[in-house]
Amino acid sequence: MKSLTVSEAPMVRAMLWIVDLDGVVWRGKEYIWENVEALRKLEGEKVFLTNKATSRWEIRERLEKVGLDGDVVTSAYVAASYLKENGIRSAFALGPMGLYEELSINGIHLTDQIELVKAVVAGLDQFVTYDKIALATEAITKGALFVATNRDRTYPTEKGLKPGAGSVVEAIRVSSGIEPIVVGKPSKIAFEVASKGRKDVVVIGDKLETDVKMALENGAKAVLVLTGVTKEVREVPPGVKVVRNLRELLE
Repeated sequence: MKSLTVSEAPMVRAMLWIVDLDGVVWRGKEYIWENVEALRKLEGEKVFLTNKATSRWEIRERLEKVGLDGDVVTSAYVAASYLKENGIRSAFALGPMGLYEELSINGIHLTDQIELVKAVVAGLDQFVTYDKIALATEAITKGALFVATNRDRTYPTEKGLKPGAGSVVEAIRVSSGIEPIVVGKPSKIAFEVASKGRKDVVVIGDKLETDVKMALENGAKAVLVLTGVTKEVREVPPGVKVVRNLRELLE
C-alpha cells in the first residue's frame, strides 16, 4: 500500500467534512473509538452521510451519545427528497422502517396497489420476499420509476461483513431489466445534498467504490480509513489520503 505524507494530505481548516458511518464511526453496534475520538477534535463543519436507508433522528441519537455533532443525511432522506422534487407522490418501498418514515414525512404515499405505484424505492430489506420482488418488478415494467437507495454489496458489522442493499436492488434489476436511479453514494445526488453547495469538501469513508468515488467525481478530496470494508490499497488516486484510523489526521 502506498502511503501519503502529512504534507500531501488534503486537510485544511474550516472545511466541510462529509463523514461515512458504517466502518468509520461504528461497525454494527460497536463504536470505532479511535475514529470517534479523532472526529470530536477535527475542526470544521461535519455532515454524516450514510447509505443506510434509515431515519435521520435514529442516527443523530447514536452520534449524540458519543459527543459527535453535525447534520445527518441518510439515503432514505435523499430518496424521499428526490421523489418529492420530481413530483412523485406514491411509491412501493422495500427497506427498513426508517425508509418508510422518511417517505411518509415527505408526503409520499406508500402503497402496494400496482395501479397507484409511481415509483419503487429499494433499500436493504431484511425481510425481503419473492412476492415483494415480484410486485416491484411488475410496477417497474408498467412504468414506475426505479430508485435505489444504494447498490452497496456489503456493509461492516461487529460480526463481519453482511449483504448490503445491492443484493435487493440487483434482484429487481435482473427481473425487471431496468437500471435503477441510485440516489445514495457515490451518486451526484447524494453529494449535492450533503455538500450544501460548498467547494471546500473532504469525504471520509471506508470504501473506494462509494465514498472515494463520490468525492473524486465531484471535485472533492477524500480520506480512506482502513477500519471498515477496505483493509488495504494497492494504488492511491491523487487527492486521496489513506489512514489506518482517523487519529492519523491529527498528527
